[in-house]
Amino acid sequence: MFVLAVKLNAVKGKEEKLVQSLRKAIAKVRQNEPDALMYDMHRKIDNPTEIFLYERYKDKRAWEVTHMSAPYIKELLAELPNYLEADAEVTHYETIEVK
Repeated sequence: MFVLAVKLNAVKGKEEKLVQSLRKAIAKVRQNEPDALMYDMHRKIDNPTEIFLYERYKDKRAWEVTHMSAPYIKELLAELPNYLEADAEVTHYETIEVK
């Protein structure tokens, strides 16, 4: 499996706009991408401007080809700069073991 950990830092006051945009995209991912096995959003407890996404895919191709070419992801990526203080921090992982 292929995993992404994505850290987003929202501009103060735009946190909810960011969350709304992400929720819209997440719903479409869950509806349209069977190889997206997990796509969860988290907010840092002591810093509401920090959003963390945990994404797990069947394989890297499911992310590179299917996910990244989806129109709703392209739309999200175009919107993100309006809400972020800096570029997203994206880290790629491979799954070794999962329960």
